[in-house]
Amino acid sequence: MAMYYELGLIVTIAVCGWTAFDAVVSSSWRGRVFSLAALSVAAGLWASGELLLGHAAGPPERVFALRVLFIGACALGFCWFWVSVEAARPAWWRRAPWLLVLAALPAACFYATLYAQQPGWLIELDSATCGRRGPLFGLYLAYSWGLVAVGFYYFARAATRLRKASPQRMLALIAGTLLPLGGNVLYVALGADILPLDPTPVLIGIGGFLIRVAIFDSGLTPSLPVGHRDVIEQLEVGILVADLDDRVVDSNRVARDLLSAEEPRGLRLAELLGAAQREPVRTLEIRSFPLRSSFAIVGCGAVVTDRTEAHRAERRLQLAARLEAVGTLTAGIAHEVNNPLAYIRANLTQLEKVAWYFAEERLQPHLSRDGRELAKEGVELVAETVDGVDRIARLVERLRSFAREEPGSHVPLEVDLADVVERAVPMARVGLPTDAIVVRALPTPPVLGNQGDFVQILLNMLVNALQAANRDGPIEIELAPQEDGAVLRVLDRGPGIPSDAMPHIFDPFFTTKPVGSGSGLGLSLSYDLARQHGGRLEAANRPGGGAVFTLWLPGAGMGIPSEA
Repeated sequence: MAMYYELGLIVTIAVCGWTAFDAVVSSSWRGRVFSLAALSVAAGLWASGELLLGHAAGPPERVFALRVLFIGACALGFCWFWVSVEAARPAWWRRAPWLLVLAALPAACFYATLYAQQPGWLIELDSATCGRRGPLFGLYLAYSWGLVAVGFYYFARAATRLRKASPQRMLALIAGTLLPLGGNVLYVALGADILPLDPTPVLIGIGGFLIRVAIFDSGLTPSLPVGHRDVIEQLEVGILVADLDDRVVDSNRVARDLLSAEEPRGLRLAELLGAAQREPVRTLEIRSFPLRSSFAIVGCGAVVTDRTEAHRAERRLQLAARLEAVGTLTAGIAHEVNNPLAYIRANLTQLEKVAWYFAEERLQPHLSRDGRELAKEGVELVAETVDGVDRIARLVERLRSFAREEPGSHVPLEVDLADVVERAVPMARVGLPTDAIVVRALPTPPVLGNQGDFVQILLNMLVNALQAANRDGPIEIELAPQEDGAVLRVLDRGPGIPSDAMPHIFDPFFTTKPVGSGSGLGLSLSYDLARQHGGRLEAANRPGGGAVFTLWLPGAGMGIPSEA
């Protein structure tokens, strides 16, 4: 019998060591449950003390074995209660976790009596009566059994609240609790004369395995048997791990950065992910999934990937495709327009010759007064019509060169911003009165870059200003030298930029226009183009109403910064 008893103690020590190792090593530092490790160590010490007691050769060895045994016996009830409180998270523990210390004080006091001058209050340690129960032994049993009962209640409540109270799990929890408790009650009730060997530490090994399955491997503790810190911390995607109560127990650096949470541990995973999805600046891809152990679902995980740049690139590719389509369409329109313009101009040239012929002085005596006036007026009308045809041809050419990129357009060249204004204004003023856009230009140094990009920036600024102003006064363009470069301002008299929109005015896809009236890409693309050329694009409100957009570009002598 003694051999089987010792084998049972060894199994108990092995099971307790296995559980303690998993609780401390298998999760990250923040996710480690030291209460579970302490519970396993306490049970292992009890079994170790019984093993030492069985091999004690004399009173000193028996005293040492009893002191080791009672380290575990006194701490076991409290550690069980500690683990159950962390699983159930009662209201008092969330508000004041330090109250848990009060539950540990009786255990410490009971064990301290073993080192008193007369160490017989809990058990006798004298050589003659070593191991006999003292007057405090009954109180110690009531304290320990009470903590075990309360702990069982908390575990059952946690399992029910988390919808993990399956019959198998509850049966394992009940058996794991009642087996060692019942064995201890039986040993105390029958006494050492009838039951010489205490079955409690052996039953703790069996109960410990059942409790491990019911609590630890089933996810009822705050720690999960998953997660390798040294791996997830190196990933370029955000990793979050939550328990069955949907509270975060582990995360990596990328997740904390993306969610703007220095310490998400303890927060609701659903709330964190919901706030991240509502983030207007970033585009995050979130994938949630359950975490399974060998026995059950133990929690849930989430992978958070920053797709902001990829989303921007995708939208820019779509915009580039649309611009390419516009370029193809514009080239076709230009071809169709240029053909009739060619013969209109040819016909006008002939009409101009006829008009000059009749306007010659040698034919004046042969014409009536009305004929002479008509001849002079014909010359002027033909000249004005030719000028109009030339303007149409130039406008078509500007549209074609703007929509279709020319070879070598990415090579930075010296550009005069006055030419940029001259190209952009006619395109923005199509269909508007000539005084809709007013230009005030001073001589400026040339800037280095691509003229087509600068035309696109200015055109986006003008279109934005024209839509905002809604014909409330002319749009003003100011061109002047500034800070070893040139500054280009577009001013309007519209409603201005709302204060809550000002921080996001250059964000991709941000727009204050009604749905379908704007893509929110024009100012964002302009901002990026300005940055790529070493410049900056800024927005502000004008005193008295309206907005002003300011483009500053460095002079050609300063070059384009390499980081652009």
